[in-house]
Amino acid sequence: MLTIILMLISVICYSVILGMYKPQAAYKNGMLFAVKLPEAAAGHEELKQVQASFNKQFLYASLWMGGALVPMLFLHDLSAFQVIYFFVWSAVLSVVMAMPFRKAFARTLALKREHEWFVGDKRVVLTDLRVAQHKNARSAPLWLFIFPFAMSVGLLWWSFRQDDQSYGVTACGIFLTALFFLVSLYMRKTRAKVYSMNTEINLVLNQAKRRALSYLWLWMAVAENVHVFLIFMLVNNETGNMEGAWLAIIVLFAAIPVGAIYAVYRKIQALERDMLEHDGKTVYTDDDEYWVNGFTYHNPHDKSVFVPKRIGMGGTVNTATVPGKIIKWGSFGLITAVVVGVSFMLIRSELTSPSLAVTQDDKVEIHYPMYSFDFSLADIKELTLVDAIPGATKTNGEATNQYARGHFRLKEAGKARLYVFKNNPPYIRIKLEGVTIYYNEKDSQQTKKLFESLQQAGQ
Repeated sequence: MLTIILMLISVICYSVILGMYKPQAAYKNGMLFAVKLPEAAAGHEELKQVQASFNKQFLYASLWMGGALVPMLFLHDLSAFQVIYFFVWSAVLSVVMAMPFRKAFARTLALKREHEWFVGDKRVVLTDLRVAQHKNARSAPLWLFIFPFAMSVGLLWWSFRQDDQSYGVTACGIFLTALFFLVSLYMRKTRAKVYSMNTEINLVLNQAKRRALSYLWLWMAVAENVHVFLIFMLVNNETGNMEGAWLAIIVLFAAIPVGAIYAVYRKIQALERDMLEHDGKTVYTDDDEYWVNGFTYHNPHDKSVFVPKRIGMGGTVNTATVPGKIIKWGSFGLITAVVVGVSFMLIRSELTSPSLAVTQDDKVEIHYPMYSFDFSLADIKELTLVDAIPGATKTNGEATNQYARGHFRLKEAGKARLYVFKNNPPYIRIKLEGVTIYYNEKDSQQTKKLFESLQQAGQ
């Protein structure tokens, strides 16, 4: 299952990057490789050479990165290293696939300066005051976020009431709702874009864009809370024959927000294209110098935090502003911390095994990082040696193809703590009040000896 999930995510990331960079080789909306050019310059022979070079380099990069996915399949039995390989592959993908575009952007910009292919005024265009006054007139009211916040708080309260270890899952609802709220809030502070010399066109397009995006983020907050609820139901599902159905629903539901984002931005682009085609008063601005490598915006003269992207859909931050710097480096730090932390825990899990011992004061201690547990011998209701473990769903722990450790929910048996090497019977089953423990050693003979020592200690 882990291999399938990682491969699916990898293919999606690979496809998104292909769809983002490949179209930049075609002159569209007055730009080539994110450089603004007059239409008369688009067919210049030197630009054609840049396009041909980009297409060749991008093809090689695509083939190499696609082929680099194959080794991940052979790490099927080494889950920790498979995940780390996925992290490394993702990082390399983002760098390697961007290199042809960055080179093409630099060469195109150099040719533009050499031939003086400038369009419009080489300056920052400030928005019309009438546009600025009305830019938020039709955005979704922020108070509507009360509803997704209420959904996320209610789900978290429900999981606590059930005393369920999956409250970490439900807490994601509050985090995602807060994230979409902040995105919606900052979106309202972005500068209104000047599309045309016609003020009415500017007003209509800016209002339409902000309205569409404000309701998109509100809807996303609601949808992701429903998504978290579905994941919570899967985690707590104790009916084995329903697990496939829950997984299918969750995967399908995850595709809905992606489709919604794509549809909204396509609708905005279509509206812009339609209105400007009939207006004939389009305003072009030449601010290429503020676009580092074509996709990073750094303009100290512009106080907007968010601006529309030149490649792909959506917006990007102005890294010259204080909030932009915080978002950029904060995101980088957060991603780095998550990747390093997860990699460390995976390697530690791969190299560390649980240990069980009986102390002199008749206590049983199970030692394992983050999931250690102890109990009195007198608390044991039943001690048996079994050859199989019921189907289990992880609620807070580690589960790979080789082992399962931490908090789980067993089908028809409820809460459990597992410290087992999978498909390696026998297993020591210890029933306590409200929880069942399964434990084994990698060596089956060691498991049997440990079981006997527990029996003797309990007599």
